[in-house]
Amino acid sequence: MSYCFVRVTSNYSEHIKNFYSNNPNYVKKSYLEQYNLLINDSFESASVYSKNLNKIGVKAFDIISNAEPLQNTWKKENNLPIETSNKDIIIDQLKFYKPDVLWIDDFAIIDIDWKTKLLTQVPSIKLLVGHTCAPYNKAIEQKFKLFDIMFTCIPCQKNELEKLGIKTFLLYHGFEETILDRIKDNNNLPHTNFLFSGSLYTGSGFHKSRIEYIEKMLDTSIKIDLYCNLETKGKIAKKKLMYNLINFLRTIKLGKLVHKLPVIKNYISYGDIPIKQYSKKLIQSSKSPVFGLDMYKLLSKADICFNIHGEVAEKCAGNIRLFEATGVGSCLVTDWKENITDLFEPGKEIVTYKTIDECIDKVKWLINNPEERKKIALAGQQRTLKDHTIGDRVKRLNEILIKELNVLSK
Repeated sequence: MSYCFVRVTSNYSEHIKNFYSNNPNYVKKSYLEQYNLLINDSFESASVYSKNLNKIGVKAFDIISNAEPLQNTWKKENNLPIETSNKDIIIDQLKFYKPDVLWIDDFAIIDIDWKTKLLTQVPSIKLLVGHTCAPYNKAIEQKFKLFDIMFTCIPCQKNELEKLGIKTFLLYHGFEETILDRIKDNNNLPHTNFLFSGSLYTGSGFHKSRIEYIEKMLDTSIKIDLYCNLETKGKIAKKKLMYNLINFLRTIKLGKLVHKLPVIKNYISYGDIPIKQYSKKLIQSSKSPVFGLDMYKLLSKADICFNIHGEVAEKCAGNIRLFEATGVGSCLVTDWKENITDLFEPGKEIVTYKTIDECIDKVKWLINNPEERKKIALAGQQRTLKDHTIGDRVKRLNEILIKELNVLSK
């Protein structure tokens, strides 16, 4: 069965910013030239799914909704009025592509009015698909119900959505194996024994434990190289303000207002756990975050890569670092989860821990036993290249989409 697939997504904003600031002349190029350069630079699921769908004969395209220079170029080339909103630019792009399947993981663009307008102007759409692997609030939960089906990378989140009556499929992240050919030239990067690269966001469902673990490691004899995506002091202060306001209303028996006041209800999750600023040592120790090919090159130069899931994962493993780190051949040290043995064999292909002290002890052991570490790293890489490639994930995705399209056509 042939179909056209379009994914509306957003890349890390820092990646978009760095991409254009490092290549200022790109804004002068055509939409197609910018699109190809950006897709070629990105190895997020925003691009690799479409690349691999194309390989198996599916016409697949990406719309990167937060790439403002790219979207503005589309607007100019297609003679859209200067006041055209980003949401309307996306509809214009979808009218051009005429997808059968529309996948959205940028929930900022969708609401009931936009969906009605979309389906009216783009009648080719047969299946509306949503995707989430992140924390969500009540407002986003309502948006999930606008889709025909949902995908998630976290088994625990799949169970949550199904309890809400939302048809949901599990699709783990994976590793894009063509990256290995492109990171061979990484000799200019520093070698590191122990590395963390990723986001440290405050608030419910995000990275409270991750921040606590890293800050405790900084107080030990272990040297950990950090490349962190940190929130600004202002953003954390705003979250703290919402936490205090929400809990004050609850204390004075006005908790119902939290769900009614527009200025508060979209931030209800900020009231769940105390919000703290980063320690001075963490801020001073963190280097700027890296993205795309540079991030994979960095991981490949690390003997050991630290991973810990966000609170949204609960008892389940599934974040993308599991496959990125093992895929490039770094020894992965990650938090133990109930389903981890579905993905890797602990002690042989990866190293797991249940407490911060166990984590520190195992990292020290790996540093002092390089031959054992290398064996684990190699076994982990072999497992990922065997069972966890994007090609594998896309085959499953394609099977599910064809089955759902066939049901709709009956």
